[in-house]
Amino acid sequence: MKKKIDYFLRKFFLHKNEELPAFLIQKLYHQGSYLPFTTSSLKFRFLVCLANDIVVNSRTSVLEFGSGISTILIARLIKMNNLNCTIITVDESAAWQEIIKKILKEENLLNYVNFVCAPAVKSTDIELSYEYNNPAVFEAIGDKKFDLVLADGPSAWQKTNVMSRATNLKFIKNNMTDNFSIFVDNSDRPGETELVNRIASEFNIKPMMLDPTFLTFTKGQHYNFVI
Repeated sequence: MKKKIDYFLRKFFLHKNEELPAFLIQKLYHQGSYLPFTTSSLKFRFLVCLANDIVVNSRTSVLEFGSGISTILIARLIKMNNLNCTIITVDESAAWQEIIKKILKEENLLNYVNFVCAPAVKSTDIELSYEYNNPAVFEAIGDKKFDLVLADGPSAWQKTNVMSRATNLKFIKNNMTDNFSIFVDNSDRPGETELVNRIASEFNIKPMMLDPTFLTFTKGQHYNFVI
């Protein structure tokens, strides 16, 4: 019954309980160029959780799968709070990244972000999966260590690519600091569920549900960032 209720709320009240998060994030959201907010965007509550985590847990190195509003807001936050933090953002679309780059350039934020274009290719590891181009991602991350990861890409909304995000573990399993957080969007879908299971097994940690479609992992000492 609970699952049916959650499904109903997700389907018909997509932005339920977004009033307070929208209020908290408004300064970041409205301080520069207009940012188009769509059904593909992260909900305000989770953008606030990301911002909270970066600030209260002093995150310094962010790895983002899926460029977008989150890229811009994190860059704005780094500048606003004078934080020692940088972002590597990975996406399969060069055209989409150019849109994000243009906004960041206009706001003098490009120096906080390293863009990695990794066009999706058919995975040999799992069916119904098109993963990021491995050489492009591995070359960009090298031996860097990350203390925050956001999994919101690659595209995984069609039947032919629904498992795509399950392959993201390979890019982070050897590149995390001792204390970290990992955020997974669309965590109720098959590919993301598999990714969650792989992360839980690899790092021996349990996920914390923030709502039926979004969850987080944390390892090591940290302050509460959940709204």
